[in-house]
Amino acid sequence: MRDIYLALMANDFKAVDSKELQDIELIYGSAACGINSALRVIGNLLLEAEESESYSDSEAKRDLFLIGSALRSLPRMAQVLARNSNNAAFELKKRQLGGAES
Repeated sequence: MRDIYLALMANDFKAVDSKELQDIELIYGSAACGINSALRVIGNLLLEAEESESYSDSEAKRDLFLIGSALRSLPRMAQVLARNSNNAAFELKKRQLGGAES
């Protein structure tokens, strides 16, 4: 099975004009930040569920399954989104320094 990282990775931003590339950089960066926030809130919810008296075993099993499903892909997705954002920023910086504008 292919890794989600490879499916989402963008390698070549040279053909993208600078305005769109600025938008892409922000979109990837925001998505990576959102995934990290989701991971943090999942951790918080797990801690809160452990403290609750009314949280049933069946609810816990269901939620652990759902959390496991999310955690399987989210870290790699966050990594590739951050990498794509960095690659877009690098291409923009290269254009600024070299004077090339697409």
